[in-house]
Amino acid sequence: MNNINRRRFVLSLQSFTYFCIFLFLIIFSFLIYFNKNHLIETSNNIIQSFSENFQYQFTKFDISGLEKIELNFVEDKLQNHIGSSIFLLPLDEINDSIKENNWVKETYLKTNYKDTLFIRIQEYTPIGIYFFNEKYFVFDENGKIIDQIYITDFTHQSLLIFEGNSSNLKANPLINILKNNDFEKKYQIKSLEFINKRRWDINLYSNVKLMLSEEDPNKSIQNFVMIQNKLSETEINNIKTYDLRNLEKTILINLND
Repeated sequence: MNNINRRRFVLSLQSFTYFCIFLFLIIFSFLIYFNKNHLIETSNNIIQSFSENFQYQFTKFDISGLEKIELNFVEDKLQNHIGSSIFLLPLDEINDSIKENNWVKETYLKTNYKDTLFIRIQEYTPIGIYFFNEKYFVFDENGKIIDQIYITDFTHQSLLIFEGNSSNLKANPLINILKNNDFEKKYQIKSLEFINKRRWDINLYSNVKLMLSEEDPNKSIQNFVMIQNKLSETEINNIKTYDLRNLEKTILINLND
């Protein structure tokens, strides 16, 4: 019986010791945390005071690379930091706030360690317009949607309009094919439609449709140009569809068919 009581006492003492160690560690951690914050705050105050006395304050900025992004957007992100020590500028925070703009692809920030912050912005380059859910979006060469645009007249728009699910993701190879064949210089393209996520139709402003091959759209376009060169103007005006899906045989559908 005495052995059992003694064992219980030893266990209770051991548990109490562990509890005291655990409590000590928690208190010690809190002390380090608050002292660390106090130390950081004190250090920042000293640096800020030094910067004010010797004019190492953020007072100027140099922004480059803007094309689609308004200058005011970037300036607004900097206003709260004007007068801060050049050594204490939160570059990561400023970088993240600038990247809130959909057009920002990458940012590069650096200071002259005196009074100026240099900001170089790389914007996304749109290569086409994606029509989806009755809305228009510009996208880049990888098919990434950049931003929604609001245009009512596309007749003088330099970017091509793409329709159909995932057409933005497959657009770049077709754009290169059109450029290599000087197609846009010869024909006015109204839209390009991705059919069943497999192949393309080209709709011209002359209300003519080109149905391209899934396997080789480049060859389909070359066949179309070759056929156009052989037809008279009257014959061309009577054709509404060029079925170019079969690379060996093109089917012409007339207006009255």
